[in-house]
Amino acid sequence: METAGAVVFLPREGNRKSLMLEDVLFDPAAVWLVRALEQGGVDRFLVVCHQDDREEAAGCFPEGTGFITTGTDGASERLGAFLREREGRVVVVTRPVQMSAAQVKQLLGDSVSGPLDDKETGVCRIDAAALAAALDEGMPIEGALRARADKPNGRSVWFQGARPLHGDWSSRVETELLARNESAVRLMEAGVRILDPNNVYIGPRVEVGEGSVILPGTILRGRTIIGENCELGPNTMIRDCTIGDRVTVNASQLNESTVLSGTKVGPFAYVRPNCHVGHDVKVGDFVELKNSTIGDGTKISHLTYVGDSDVGSHVNFGCGTVTVNYDGITKYRTTIGDNAFIGCNTNLVAPVKVGDGAYTAAGSTITDDVPADSLAIARDRQIIKKQWAAKRRSRRK
Repeated sequence: METAGAVVFLPREGNRKSLMLEDVLFDPAAVWLVRALEQGGVDRFLVVCHQDDREEAAGCFPEGTGFITTGTDGASERLGAFLREREGRVVVVTRPVQMSAAQVKQLLGDSVSGPLDDKETGVCRIDAAALAAALDEGMPIEGALRARADKPNGRSVWFQGARPLHGDWSSRVETELLARNESAVRLMEAGVRILDPNNVYIGPRVEVGEGSVILPGTILRGRTIIGENCELGPNTMIRDCTIGDRVTVNASQLNESTVLSGTKVGPFAYVRPNCHVGHDVKVGDFVELKNSTIGDGTKISHLTYVGDSDVGSHVNFGCGTVTVNYDGITKYRTTIGDNAFIGCNTNLVAPVKVGDGAYTAAGSTITDDVPADSLAIARDRQIIKKQWAAKRRSRRK
């Protein structure tokens, strides 16, 4: 596929930041545009924006993008230098717009279709050398585009497939519906099965492997990468995570973490940032993980909090386990060795270590380190007072 460059203007409306920096679903409109341009064949960007938008815009474009601040000395020369470095066509975007990858491919190809109209959409295709020469002659950018831009199939210089963005609520609704559908189509074309494309919300930077299934109510956002043959949902949100192959996430939320292959999460689990969950782990219902490493094959089946912890492989957590990591001032870490068995309703008061193969008895509050292959019992002995209840009832008569 022939590659091209792109010059993208991010104009402001009054004192507000550019519409291209406002979110569509979960990402700025500029990120959606970049994704479409890259898939359509653009491999190099130059951005023209207001100084106050420079930092935010940088987060929307790939590394190596050039930036020109409007109104600064030498802006025209820098634009000309970018164009002279390119061979062939460039895409120029002068206003906030929404485009799909298919439309970009159409624009860069020779099969442009659509209405016979000369409506100024803000998107055109032009030979880089021709635009550079026009700017060297002192022509303003708009005039240069009108005079020198291509007219595919004899049509207008403006690509009529581009959809201009507006700030009103009705336009935003349509924009987000189109973005939602574009992401669903992109993944389905890549071999992902989506049971209800109208009931999933997927950002432009999300990647999902072939053979994965996305169930209704699923939200995938940020820089999330999902492996092959996973099952996500229903009612699941995953943000800025890396997920391995054959992972199941059911009715749960995962944030800024890594989950390796074969793991099952949920239902109703909550994985907070900075977690690394190993292969074939079970993170069951009403389990919360935070800033923790979980080894391969570990089972955390239900009603457990694991925070600021380093957990080995093949550990079993009984129901109701809590790592007590915070004393009101400082967070402390808990370390649990391989093949340990944590009994139900155990409190692990950090900082504390449980050795390899060690057991904690149900109902214990562990405050001291437990050596490997040992049993820790930290609870009062049971006392039975025979006939106590019967005597108490007799006193009420």
